Amino acid sequence: MKKTVLLVASSILMVTLSCNKNTEGNKSVIKQENGYSADLPKDSVDMTDQITAGNESAKEYTDRYVGSDGTSTLVTFNNEEKTISIRSNNKTIAAPQKEVSSAGTTYGNYDFTILVKDDSIKITQEDNIILLKKARGQ
Repeated sequence: MKKTVLLVASSILMVTLSCNKNTEGNKSVIKQENGYSADLPKDSVDMTDQITAGNESAKEYTDRYVGSDGTSTLVTFNNEEKTISIRSNNKTIAAPQKEVSSAGTTYGNYDFTILVKDDSIKITQEDNIILLKKARGQ
């Protein structure tokens, strides 16, 4: 009987002591003004070499467009090679730039023509026309 009481009392004591919550936080991490931790190593990747989404002055950037039927499409513009790449439903079409005019930038390859103006893209292939608009928030 003494062993049972001693065992129950020690179990209750251990549970009570182990459930103490430390509300002071971790004092070993010091945050800098920019929000990064002082004791974490800095990233050594040069961000100028990265592809920047939505930055038209970058070498290559990708924007999300939405078709008139609601399908999502990724459009990649390569300013260095002057090409466009459109990916939807695991299919990609790519075309070089043909001309730049007041009507927009025209890309074309084989039997299709891509006209890019402001936030819209018009893809024409024979009698088929596909209209894309830049997704909101892009």
